[in-house]
Amino acid sequence: MIRGRFYLLFTLAIVFCLLLVSGSAAVMAEDVLKVRNRLGHDINTMDPAHYTGTEYAKDLALYSKLMRFKPNSSELEMDAAEHIEISDDNLIIEFRLREGIQFHHGYGEMTAEDVKFSFERIIDPEVASEYATDWGALKEVEVTGRYTGRIIMTEPYAPLFVSTIPYTPGSIISKKAYEEKGERFATSPVGSGPYYWKEWIPGQKVVLERFEDFYGEKGDFQRIELYPMVEFEVAEMAFDRGDLNATPISLDSFPRYEADPNVEMHMLSTLRYHWLGFNHQKEPFDDIRVRKAVRYIVNVEDVIAGAYAGIPARANTILAPGILGYWEDAPEYQVDEDRARELLAEAGFPDGFQTTITTDSTTEHVNSAQIIQDQLRRIGIDARIEVVEAGAGFETIGRGDTEGFHYASFSAILDPGYWFEWFTTEQIGSWNYWKWSNEEFDELKELGDITVDPEEREQIYIRMQEIIDEEVACIWITHGASVYVTKPGIVPAFMAHYPQYHYWGLED
Repeated sequence: MIRGRFYLLFTLAIVFCLLLVSGSAAVMAEDVLKVRNRLGHDINTMDPAHYTGTEYAKDLALYSKLMRFKPNSSELEMDAAEHIEISDDNLIIEFRLREGIQFHHGYGEMTAEDVKFSFERIIDPEVASEYATDWGALKEVEVTGRYTGRIIMTEPYAPLFVSTIPYTPGSIISKKAYEEKGERFATSPVGSGPYYWKEWIPGQKVVLERFEDFYGEKGDFQRIELYPMVEFEVAEMAFDRGDLNATPISLDSFPRYEADPNVEMHMLSTLRYHWLGFNHQKEPFDDIRVRKAVRYIVNVEDVIAGAYAGIPARANTILAPGILGYWEDAPEYQVDEDRARELLAEAGFPDGFQTTITTDSTTEHVNSAQIIQDQLRRIGIDARIEVVEAGAGFETIGRGDTEGFHYASFSAILDPGYWFEWFTTEQIGSWNYWKWSNEEFDELKELGDITVDPEEREQIYIRMQEIIDEEVACIWITHGASVYVTKPGIVPAFMAHYPQYHYWGLED
């Protein structure tokens, strides 16, 4: 049983609907799932402290949490824990593990010591985890017995049961395995989930095998094979040949597969935001008049029509509809070429200027950059497009000091605080691609994290969106959409828009 105000917050705040339809009655001849890897590129690490994007989808297959989301739902259920109780002040979370949970590869039974090790290493400065802020209010995990412990917080943390415990920072790893393997753990992980790490051939595939000693419901597949295929076209050809039996497809391919009676389609509204951004610390985009001029020349509807096949809706703010704090009244800017020229002239660029648009090789990103490039020419902005490898945006735009524009998208989760996390001042040089800093925004982000009342949190996040709009921190394009195709008989399930391989199965 779980009780306390965190649970109330969760049930009130999370209303996002995940849409999924099941496959046909056909049965696969072989219980092997072969699917394109998330985002198409290869893994970097399977250490939950250092995920960079492609690894999330495999996380639930490999690792247990104290609690997890039910498939296709925002409702929580127990996982490795059989009991959780929260103090009235939200500062102490007591847990009791199931007995007999086994780690993969013979690393023995999970105990409270493994929970303590897993959570506390995230906040260890020497580990330098990208997810340290998700456990930022953690004081310690006190072990009170072989299977029991207390998570002690320094202050209430509203997203704890939304974006921390049931998500990446809540993954429980084997302390013994990590201490034995050291850096090798990143590519030889040990968890206790329904699948174990069998093989990784860099640049070719990842293989997961069903863990027969899993404490919960066994996976339908004996083996899961994940292939890095950056280009949708490559994955689609592999699917058509039968080399894959499930894959996301490009939005342009939607009509072709919709007309194929031998393919099951799964349309998913995504928790993602796509934007055109600026480096706020470099000329000319340190001038708000230039940023406003760009906002008046970018035709968002044309970008969506040309780069996203007109399928997803336009976004006017960072949060998607249904997420707590969604700013329903966010302004929708229309093209005004005359006003754009006036603003550029006021900023000292009456004839425009030369710059770059950096993006990765994701098809929608490249196509969007090309459309925007053409729109910018109308007011004299000559933008050369620089394309980096898919997944390399973090190094080139985030950690790097790329000047000019960038076109990117980030995926999010169900808690609204996570959507804003990456644009705080402390994320400059990391995930803050905008290189943007606003003191009020930072203070509100911290306040939102410790505000438990949903109505108060909602107002905090609306104000944060107003600040982004007032400073033209970026130009929002869409929240996107994902389309998956599967062979008949395969039934995928999703958690917070990720295809979680724990849940994929075969029809009865």
